Amino acid sequence: MPAILTHDLFGRSVLEDVCDLLPLRTNAEQEAFLLGNQGPDPLFYLVVDPLMRKWSPLGGAMHESSPAEVLLAMREAAARLEGREGQIARAYVAGFACHWLLDSTVHPFVYFWQNGICAAGVPGLDASAGSRVHAEIERDIDEMVLYSLTGKTVEDWRPHDNALAASRQALDAINKLYFYMALWVYGRAIDPRTFSTAVVEFRLVQRVFDSPSGRKRAALGTLERALTREPFSLVRSMSHRARAEEASDFDNREHRGWENPFTHEASRASFWDLFDSARGRVLPTVDELLLSDEFDLAAARELTRDVNFEGAVREPQGRDGVRTW
Repeated sequence: MPAILTHDLFGRSVLEDVCDLLPLRTNAEQEAFLLGNQGPDPLFYLVVDPLMRKWSPLGGAMHESSPAEVLLAMREAAARLEGREGQIARAYVAGFACHWLLDSTVHPFVYFWQNGICAAGVPGLDASAGSRVHAEIERDIDEMVLYSLTGKTVEDWRPHDNALAASRQALDAINKLYFYMALWVYGRAIDPRTFSTAVVEFRLVQRVFDSPSGRKRAALGTLERALTREPFSLVRSMSHRARAEEASDFDNREHRGWENPFTHEASRASFWDLFDSARGRVLPTVDELLLSDEFDLAAARELTRDVNFEGAVREPQGRDGVRTW
């Protein structure tokens, strides 16, 4: 997944156009749209909550499942809600679709870098360190995107203050989306507070990771390595640096060749090429998903081309299919 800043700023870059299309008239709807741009990612942070961590695997399942089934369920769940709740839910689903667009477009690029680094022969740096390498790549891209689009670093633009905004009413509506989606797609009745709790924990972790000076990041990383006996720290990989640069080691600004690890398609696209490609698909996708009168599973499959959040092809399993969660 591109990380929190890239997803938030991607959403902000299309917010005005989506507001005109749907339209999104209230601040609550616009916040729900931006929160939707984080997709299922908040669910990963349930691991820090002893009472709710059992629902954290839902995030991974949604990333790997058929996007057609997930998006269709989200649309149908939003349609069941009425009044203000329904408006907020629809705005969230529009943002959620943006998350899928950016993830499915950029993830193969990130995995290309990850696989190359893990296979480079560096002692101790192999596939077992993949999640940390993945986080490092996305953190570096995050810092570049923030400075390129705002002229700011995390010294002035704190993730926990500027992203993940939502009122209690909005979170209550979105909780219902996830409850229905999990029931229809995975046959699981999740805790009705799952998503709102995940957002609270996501905010908490971002606050803990906040370390523009790097001192807290270094201390937490040292503690993590001591406790886990791992050679590399996930905290250090995820905590943003105050890096005032419009480039990343992973942006492929030279347009060198790379291969999609899922399709084996050759490409020379840079990160910004992929970002702009996903951005160009936002309005047609949101229009089809939320404004079409006849949107069923076949239409959802045509829209998504069965490319999931990871960038891999996953066909629908149907109600009796084997699930990953």
